[in-house]
Amino acid sequence: MADYDVRLALKAEKAEAGVASFAMRNRWEMRILGNRKADIFMNVWITSDRVEVHYIEDPLTGIPFVTFRGENSARTAEMLKASCNVWEFSEALEGARRAADRDARLTAVYAAAFTAPEQPVDEMIELFHSLATDPDAGVRQSIVVSTGYVPWPQLVEIVRELSRTDPVDHVRENARLLLEGLSIHGNEN
Repeated sequence: MADYDVRLALKAEKAEAGVASFAMRNRWEMRILGNRKADIFMNVWITSDRVEVHYIEDPLTGIPFVTFRGENSARTAEMLKASCNVWEFSEALEGARRAADRDARLTAVYAAAFTAPEQPVDEMIELFHSLATDPDAGVRQSIVVSTGYVPWPQLVEIVRELSRTDPVDHVRENARLLLEGLSIHGNEN
């Protein structure tokens, strides 16, 4: 099981400023102030009702996200969601299908992984299966990275196939590394 109760994927524009502003307005206590020189940028707050809130900028995906831990996580997440520009799962899938350029497609693929429900969704599995044959190695690589965040058995099988057949060495190798990590640590996001 994941080490958070709720995760929100934010749209990148002014994400940190939006969360920080909301935190200040709601008098959240800052516990960790992020370091831009660190590998992963993260701010951590504690709310008055003891929900731990982590704002994280993921260097692999470029998607900023917020996790919530604690008894009132769902309520706190809903309040923040109403104040910030967040990705919705259906919007991310649609964006990945219809993206006009590579960067928009990659962003939407990663957003789909961050917003996916716990149980597999056929529409996402079919989309990832299709994208696993994309001529762009970066798009295929995004399937590998995304599966690390949402390791549904059907997506793991797509990654297994990429580890055997992808024409690009780094995609095959990263797929193998993910599969190895999942075999050691389990299929938990």
